[in-house]
Amino acid sequence: MNRNSTHQMTKIKIKRVVKVFGVVFVSVIVLILLIFFGIIRGIIPAVTRTNHKINMPSGIDQMEMVEIGGIQQALYFRGQNAENPVILILHGGPGFPLMPFLHGFQYEWEDDFTVVHWDQRNTGKTYFANDPKAVRGTINAQRVLQDAYEVTQYIKQKLNKDKIIIMGHSWGSVLGTMLVQTHPEDCSAYIGIGQAVNMRENVRVGYEKTLEAARAAGNQRDIAALEALAPCPPPEGYDDTYRKRVTELQKYQAKYKLAMGNELVIPLLTSPYYTLGDLRFALMVDVSSQGDLMRFCVEEFDVYDYGLSYNVPVYYIMGANDYQTPYPLAEELFAQISAPDKAFFTIPNAGHMSMTDNKVEFTRVLLEEIKPRIQDR
Repeated sequence: MNRNSTHQMTKIKIKRVVKVFGVVFVSVIVLILLIFFGIIRGIIPAVTRTNHKINMPSGIDQMEMVEIGGIQQALYFRGQNAENPVILILHGGPGFPLMPFLHGFQYEWEDDFTVVHWDQRNTGKTYFANDPKAVRGTINAQRVLQDAYEVTQYIKQKLNKDKIIIMGHSWGSVLGTMLVQTHPEDCSAYIGIGQAVNMRENVRVGYEKTLEAARAAGNQRDIAALEALAPCPPPEGYDDTYRKRVTELQKYQAKYKLAMGNELVIPLLTSPYYTLGDLRFALMVDVSSQGDLMRFCVEEFDVYDYGLSYNVPVYYIMGANDYQTPYPLAEELFAQISAPDKAFFTIPNAGHMSMTDNKVEFTRVLLEEIKPRIQDR
């Protein structure tokens, strides 16, 4: 065997060793990640549940599937005393459940309120309880509003309440506004968190603020990328151009702490209230699963269309850094609202998820500022 052949064989052997080493290295990393994930799912949720049991005889801790609007929908009730006032949380998205994140913000509320989470159509636990493709065709704003109404009726009957508090976050503030203005007789108060005003205006103001932040940071690459998105939002309706530009914008909003980023990944993975099967929803769901709701939000919804006169107390809680549903727009809207009682609360050092971004101050506002005002009425 000549020198060239020997050299060639040596190179082949080295490549094989490197390849084997690479496979072994990747396998070890995967194994470590699986062990880590197993620890997360096997220990942390169990410990969290144990440490936060509903331990009062008068309390309630119940997950159930209820027929709402002809399909099975998930409701979860928690509170140390079922006689307490009831908060129904309307989650955002559309299709972004808050149920799996409740361990990050809710426990301190449960001595004072019974809190009800509802996974809306094609969301979370409700998604897997039905045929998602069949449900998708039924989803529109009026259908989900009717669902919300039916949920309130079920809660009132189950807990023997005349009225309940509606708390809407983001898309839930769209639904919450529609609900309290359509059925005020069922609602003792409305609490808007990350209150949406008009989706296109939300995007426009959020875009301008993000570009301002990039310029203040002197990041020329980000400035150029953001300027390339103009006009944002595009003048057309809800189409591929709109979706692509807004999706790209949100990456920069998250970078400059003006919108949600990846900070909820660990809380999601450690949730005691979603099984591994439920967690699939976060990986597989897409906007199309929410039917006509996104088009409705972009092309039709404007909170002003539902009137500025409310028959229930209205309280807004806004993160000072929230430019996903921009703080200035909510503040401008709130100044024009008339209601039996109203108050606007700013959560410092918080963005769109103000209840988790600054849990201590959010909880203080809810328990020390809003609760007494509701009780006094």
